[in-house]
Amino acid sequence: MIDLIIVTYNSANCIRGCIEAIQAYTPVPYTIFIVDNGSTDGTIEYVQGLHEVRLIENGQNFGYAYAANRGMASGTSATIAIMNPDVCVTSGWLHPLYELLWSNEKHAIVAPKMINSANQLVGVGTNWDWTAPYFMYPNDPDVLQDTRACLAINGACFIIKRKLLGVLGFLDEYYFHYFEETDYCFQANYSGYTVLYCPASVVYHEYYPNPERDKAIHQYWEQSEAHFNSKWGYLGYGKIIRKG
Repeated sequence: MIDLIIVTYNSANCIRGCIEAIQAYTPVPYTIFIVDNGSTDGTIEYVQGLHEVRLIENGQNFGYAYAANRGMASGTSATIAIMNPDVCVTSGWLHPLYELLWSNEKHAIVAPKMINSANQLVGVGTNWDWTAPYFMYPNDPDVLQDTRACLAINGACFIIKRKLLGVLGFLDEYYFHYFEETDYCFQANYSGYTVLYCPASVVYHEYYPNPERDKAIHQYWEQSEAHFNSKWGYLGYGKIIRKG
């Protein structure tokens, strides 16, 4: 059993594909929690028509971390997946993640290989030197095929253990948008747990540079980055400092 937490905000253009992929490629029992941040584009109406989905309405946009935390707190399954509404899972996506997560008590966060529809790499974990390897490179079969520990992962899709919420906490709700998953990965690594990239699992996530979108939400990045930098310090190769 797994709880799938999906935060939506005017996500009508993508949430149907996300749900249908889950239904097609997730063979184990699951519960989908859609936490909506005040959509006005038909997202809520679509989700209300799905009997197998539990809808949590915030009524307004309280930010990603707050919404994801509401979803996590509403579930009971030992394994939790946090997913963006614009991801589409593929056949066999869950088993490698689940097996890796539960293969060791110190494994706290596991994320799949994420590619876009142009078969470019858009999520493969952040290296210990704070670099994102092969970002937007073609998904060559010989590239990044080994499971590896990471400094952080891309938060569009990852799984965690519910029992570690009591140790690592929930997502920091100061982050309205951006850095919430990076913060959580730093917390896990700082606490002696492991964050892992699992290339045996593949998930589609549409990422393309969009100057108009990026300019509009740049303020969120700056606010989140400032909070992150006030909270964490990084000296390289595993040396994480907690400032506050």
